[in-house]
Parts: sequence; structure tokens; C-alpha cells
Amino acid sequence: MSNQQPYRPDPNRGYGQNQPTRQYSQQQYNPQQQYGQQQYGQAPQPNQPRNQKPEQSLLAGMFDTKKVIINLVILGVLCAVISFAILLVVDLLVSAITGWGAQGPGNAVVYGAIAGIVGVLAGLLYIPVVGTGNENLFGMAIVALTLAAIVIYVLSGGLLDGDWNTILTLAAILCTAGTAYLAPTRIESARVR
Repeated sequence: MSNQQPYRPDPNRGYGQNQPTRQYSQQQYNPQQQYGQQQYGQAPQPNQPRNQKPEQSLLAGMFDTKKVIINLVILGVLCAVISFAILLVVDLLVSAITGWGAQGPGNAVVYGAIAGIVGVLAGLLYIPVVGTGNENLFGMAIVALTLAAIVIYVLSGGLLDGDWNTILTLAAILCTAGTAYLAPTRIESARVR
């Protein structure tokens, strides 16, 4: 006596089709592929212990991203503080020489923060330059852009018309350029060797 049951089609498949069911796709279940074997066209995966941290991510393939971020944040904060001090002294000197009222430390804080942030952002442009052979031209480009900004601001900012407060903005431009000029050294210190 045989246990024969009538044929019942699989409700998850169409009649006569050899499509995988919705429960199992070809990627999830492949009877030809044994555990531990790699599929054709895939690179072999290195065996890593479960507790080992994954490799560090690299910025532009050669800089440790975490170190670059830390270095540039510290650079930005220090340059903002130095810019604040310089701008406060320049503001006091301009007010003492011209007799105009000083703008106070609030203005120096704002200009110092802007100088630090913009300088770091301009310094980030060094990363695409690395490895092209034009690394030394980056510093020259910063100096050239600074001189162009100073000339344009002197001509259009009112210094020639007697507005001595323009000197405060010119000092902020110089502080921004100094920050951007120092950024490549902080980026290079994060190079993976």
C-alpha cells in the first residue's frame, strides 16, 4: 500500500513556472553554493575575528578622517581665538588713532569666529590638491587670493574715503588667510603611514 496523495500546486508559484517562492530568493538559498565558498566574480573576503574593529576610513585614500577632523577643529578654534585677540587690538588702535568709538569685543568675536571657520573651509581645498604635484601652489594661491581680496576691499570698502573701520575687516581677511595657510600642515599630520 502506497501513500499517494493527489498533486497540489504550490500556491506561491504560478502553474508550470520554475520561479522561486517569495519566501526564498536565489540570493538567499542556492543549493549549488556551499557554505564558505565564494561566488564567481567576487573577491575573496578576509577572515576577520568578530571582536576586531573594522579598518579606519581614509579621506582621499591617505588621511585618517578622524584625525583630520580633530586637527581642523582644534585649528579653527585656536585661530578664532587668536583672530579675536588681533581684531580686538586692531579695533582699539583704530579707535585711539581716529577718535571714533571702538566697536567692542562683540564685533571681534564675530569676526574671529568667521575667520576661523572660513579659513578651515578654505584649507580643506588642500585635500584634492594632494598627490597632483601642485601642493606648493596651494600656499601661493592662498596668498594671491588674500591680496586680491584686500585690494578689492580697500577700493570698494571705503578706506580711501576715510572709513577707518575697514581696517578691522582687512585684519579679519588676513586672519582667515593665515588659518587657510596653516590648514595643510594639520591635514598632512593626519597622513596614514
